[in-house]
Amino acid sequence: MALLDALLKYVRSGTAEGDRPFLSETFVSPSQFDQLCAIEPGSMRLLIGNKGIGKSAVVEWIATVTRKRNLPCLLIRPDNIVTTAQPTSFDIGSLKAYYYEVLLRTIASEIGSNLKGFLTGDAARLYNEAKQRGIAQGDVVQTTLALISAVSLPVNRINGVQLAKDLAASNSAQNLSAAINRQLLSSGSVFFLLIDDTDQLAAPDQATQLNRIWGLILAVRRLAGECTAVRPIVSLRSSVWTRLTTESLGQRDQTDHMRGLVIPLLADDALMQAIIRRRLERAAAEAGHARTDPYAVFFEGDYMTLPTSDERRSWPSFIIKSARERPRDAIQLVKNMIDAAVLASHVKIGSADANKAMSVYSSERVDDVVNEFSVDCRNIREIIDSLADCEFESDFEVIRRHMRTVPSIASLTLRGFQMKPEVDEDAITLLELMHEAGVINPRVPDRTKDRQFRHINFHDDATFVRMANWNDMQGATWEIHPAFRTYLLGVKQARKNRLLSPTNEAKKGR
Repeated sequence: MALLDALLKYVRSGTAEGDRPFLSETFVSPSQFDQLCAIEPGSMRLLIGNKGIGKSAVVEWIATVTRKRNLPCLLIRPDNIVTTAQPTSFDIGSLKAYYYEVLLRTIASEIGSNLKGFLTGDAARLYNEAKQRGIAQGDVVQTTLALISAVSLPVNRINGVQLAKDLAASNSAQNLSAAINRQLLSSGSVFFLLIDDTDQLAAPDQATQLNRIWGLILAVRRLAGECTAVRPIVSLRSSVWTRLTTESLGQRDQTDHMRGLVIPLLADDALMQAIIRRRLERAAAEAGHARTDPYAVFFEGDYMTLPTSDERRSWPSFIIKSARERPRDAIQLVKNMIDAAVLASHVKIGSADANKAMSVYSSERVDDVVNEFSVDCRNIREIIDSLADCEFESDFEVIRRHMRTVPSIASLTLRGFQMKPEVDEDAITLLELMHEAGVINPRVPDRTKDRQFRHINFHDDATFVRMANWNDMQGATWEIHPAFRTYLLGVKQARKNRLLSPTNEAKKGR
């Protein structure tokens, strides 16, 4: 087996679905895992994170471990929801009632499909009763609540220490074990309910549709309150959560009720390094190079030269710093480098392969931002392209002046508001969007750090880019993220080529 073929298996997609065959070998639990899993009776968790950060992998892993430990657990996605009609009213009260009934019907159906081993005694009787009434129709609410209670496992029959070890994978389980025993297993019974890809329930560009997501979230919370055995985890993209909490037909007050239940899923450098290294180690072992530095197996030398400069950087640092704190990005960058190396008939990945890979990778990241934020601003690609006129590092006044000109490039509407050129408030609003999308980040001095500075990502401080924070913005250096730099160099070169085209040269000669 060729070296890079062995690695390709572990980086082909970076999605939960694609990684499912080897998830048990490569999963690395995030630092927020103890807060996420230790759900007290009557409560729930909202798992919020950027696209590609690993939300689906987390819920898939919890489902895998709980089933291994013979704990009742259902993983539900919007396409599993049992319903014969669509809601006819979009006020929050009606939607909550609608999705509460739909949720219970779905749970009853999924218990029959996926938890048959738990259908004994009273549970079997209740399930048959629900089935006879018609799970997709009729009044099965009370029966389903009783069914969930019958299927749930009493906490005194759960080995909390072993459950924590399994959930933590190879990470230290000490904190997780304490949290699970203190809260998750504090009393009663346990039934895990995992709801993934919640944002697919509705079209997030329509405020009425956003209320559907609120309706489901509030229905889940009602269920957790009425049946305390249910320990729900609901995953949602950060950009959709931002819309829910800012423009969902006046439902912002719901945020106050949910704020303490939100777990932001973050991927710091240490977690990203561990995720990539684990995959490299598995691939190296399969290629016959166990107990060898996996980077030495697949990469040329210890260092590479950055595509957009002459700076040298270690391979792990290059991969992580290019990945926007999203494990999927890091995985797909490695995949792109493999493609470039194979095309060049290289046995290992070298700097030239990284350079070629970045052309594809950088363009894909722009596509990702456009797909993720086009609902907020359909001209977001034009805003990104305009940054080809900027240096990769700018002071505040330079980036402010640039953003003041952007609305003159195209008619820009951002989250329902028309942006106007040469208006500071609108310029800062556009800069805030670029910050939220991870395209531009402020860098501030910090003597506690090795490099004497730190970057402020959107999840670090979502209010940093605001008119009220003018002085702090002035004190920052504004950097275009490395993931987008190769793309912007391409935009700049394409503009130059158009200016130097034969047609334009002929026009100049007239």
